[in-house]
Formats: sequence, C-alpha cells, structure tokens
Amino acid sequence: MNKPAELGMILSIVVNVVLFVGFEAGYISIKKSSVDGTPPKHKDSNVFSSEAAKATKALLTTDDMTALRDTLRTLGLPDDVAREIVKARIASRHTARLREIGYAALEAARQPYWRPKRNYTGGLLGYSSEQNQEMRDINREVENEVTQLFGTDKASASVSKYAFLPPEKSMQLSELESDYLDLKIRASIEMAGFGMPGDEEKLKLIDKENERDKLALLTPEEKEADELRNSSTARRMKDNLAGFDMSEEEYKAIFALRHALDEKFYDSIAWRVAALGGGLSELRKARDEEQKSVEARIKDMLGDARYAEYVRGQRQDYQSLIAAAERFNLGADTVAQTYQVRNDTASEAKRISDDAILSNDQKNAAYAALAEQASAQIKSALGDDVGDAYINNALAWLKNLPKGGNVKIDAKGNISVSQPKPASPPKK
Repeated sequence: MNKPAELGMILSIVVNVVLFVGFEAGYISIKKSSVDGTPPKHKDSNVFSSEAAKATKALLTTDDMTALRDTLRTLGLPDDVAREIVKARIASRHTARLREIGYAALEAARQPYWRPKRNYTGGLLGYSSEQNQEMRDINREVENEVTQLFGTDKASASVSKYAFLPPEKSMQLSELESDYLDLKIRASIEMAGFGMPGDEEKLKLIDKENERDKLALLTPEEKEADELRNSSTARRMKDNLAGFDMSEEEYKAIFALRHALDEKFYDSIAWRVAALGGGLSELRKARDEEQKSVEARIKDMLGDARYAEYVRGQRQDYQSLIAAAERFNLGADTVAQTYQVRNDTASEAKRISDDAILSNDQKNAAYAALAEQASAQIKSALGDDVGDAYINNALAWLKNLPKGGNVKIDAKGNISVSQPKPASPPKK
C-alpha cells in the first residue's frame, strides 16, 4: 500500500473510533427517537456538548503523544486501536508535506507524454527517486516514534522474511535492511545512471557492511536458520525446485550440498570478477564437473524413484502444469495423467526420430499423428482452454513436432526438436 493511501486509511480509523472514545468518556450521548420514529425536538441537535467537544478536541489534537496513549489506554481501548490512533496523530504532522509531494508528482505526470522520463530508483511509480526517499524517511520517522511509545509491532514483524526470529530481532533486522537499502538507493540516485570507476565497489561495500551488521545480531543457530530461508541458494532452490514437494529433512540435505557449490562458484568473488571480465567459460566447466558430483550424491541420498521426482520437479513444463492445477483446482490424478501423456509422447517421438528406416516424409506424418493424439489427450484431461494454454506455454516442442526434425531428450528429461534447415536453392 502506498503511503498517502495508508495515511488515509489510518485517519479513517480515527474518524470511526472518535465516537467510541466519546461514548467511553461520557462525552457523547444518543437521544432515542420517539415511538412514531420522528426525531425528538430539542434546541441543540449536536451529540457533543460544548464541554465534551472541547475535551475531545483537546484529546485528539494534543502534541503530547505519551499523554494521548495513556488516556486512550485509560478509556479501555485495545492497544492495537490506540496504536493506530496515535500513529495517525503523528503522521498528521506530515500531511501537508505529503500533499505537496503528491501534487508535484501529479504535475510531473502532466508533462508532455513524448518527453523521455528519467528512470526512478525504487519506490512508488510516478514519484521521483527523491520524492520516494523523502516519503520513506517520513514513514520511518513515524514508525520509530510509534515503536518508542508502544514497543515492537509483533504483527508487522511476523510478516517479514525474518518471521522465524523473535519479533524484536525480526524488526531490528528489517530496519537494518531498510537502512542499507536506503544507502544503496541514495548512492544510485547520485550516480544518475552514469557509471564511474569505484561505483561498483561502493555498492559492494554497502552490501558487505550490511552483511557484517546482520551477522552481528544473529546467533550461530539463527544464522543457519536465516541461510536456509533467505540465502541466494535458498532463493535458487525455491525457484528451481518449485515442482518438487520436499520434506524438511530432504530440503536441508539438498541445501547443504548446493550451498557449498554456490559458495565456491556462483557466490564467489572469483565468479563475479570473471563475469565482469568475460572469463566465465573455465569456471563454468569446473562448476559443471562438480555439479555432476553433487547430483550423484543427491541421487544416492534420495534413491532412484525419489530422485526421478526431484529431476521432474525442476522441469519448466512440470512446474507449469502444477501452476495450472493450483489455479484451476485440478486433482493429483489429472496432473499425473497429463504428464504421463507428455512422457509417452516424448518417448515415441524420440523413437520415430531415431528410426533409420523411416523416410523424412514418413517421420513427419508419424509426428503429426502423434502430436494430434497427444494434444487431444491433454485437452481431454485439462479441458480445451487450459489444455491449449498448457501446450502453448510449456510444450513448444509438441507444437513444432509436425514440422519435422530431430527429437532430443537431455539428461534431465527436457525435450527439444531441432527443425530441419531449408534446402538451398539449386545453383544456376
């Protein structure tokens, strides 16, 4: 949620809670209607008495946030409600400035559409880097004051990537990360899209100091838990193994092997230097060799059947099918049936491709019949619309099969069809 909208939401909470405060404090009373439903006749139609209005105004416009917090607690409001009221009061100090920023962004948006706009560095779309930074600074100032008054917001801490830690430490790390992100954004703004020697080192130094300060807050056990969740290896595994339903024990075992490999190659300084200098080929060869060893150890650990599921879970076409099942509530049997069609079709296409007796025309005819049959089976299992989308999104080889060519299946089960080169025109 953007900050102006968030501020509006908080202020609306205040409006809705004022009546409650008034009732609890005895400032507000509601007159009952007469039996026939007509409003009672009285000189003053306001629900606030003059004295009550003054007291309520004083309560909600005070600059003493500690007194406001204590009064709201005395009235019996839950702490989370009191927190939002106080937060809205603190945020209201910045309303005028946030409005100015919004108007400035709106005016910038009205500039001629054909003029190129500068790329902004993070933040809300339509606001400049400087405007986004100022809004972040305002938000941080508000949050810090609220935290001083009420302590850590455990609900906010629970949704961060450090939710596995105690709320106080989770908030510490989130704030630390936010501070260093601001440093990187400020540095990027200063660079203005024009690189100079030393810029990259400056950004690397910020990352290094961020990691140092982060590790200083974590115990060895917490560091291990953080790596399992938030390291580059963890992120790669979540993407790469999206189609493999692991147990925690399997995840930790695979992580240990992959993490060691990543630290030696992908996440090493040598890899980054080589990437900058265009000398990755040798490192890639070395990594590929060690990758084979790692995969062999994973296979020994999982066993043949489970390893086959591990390999399948890394294929894009299987991950796409799992995503379709999640979106359209398809059962496990439907997924298994559909993917078996994929496997059987691939095996048959490979057999046709390798058949030395068949002519190219015979192969192409067999390919076309096979592709038609497989497409019909997939659409029968998934439905016409979802089936067509799955074939278009994930099974390009099946669409291309009737065009002919050589079918290849690599060690991980991925399928490709190399199209025949068009015949050269006869020489004159």
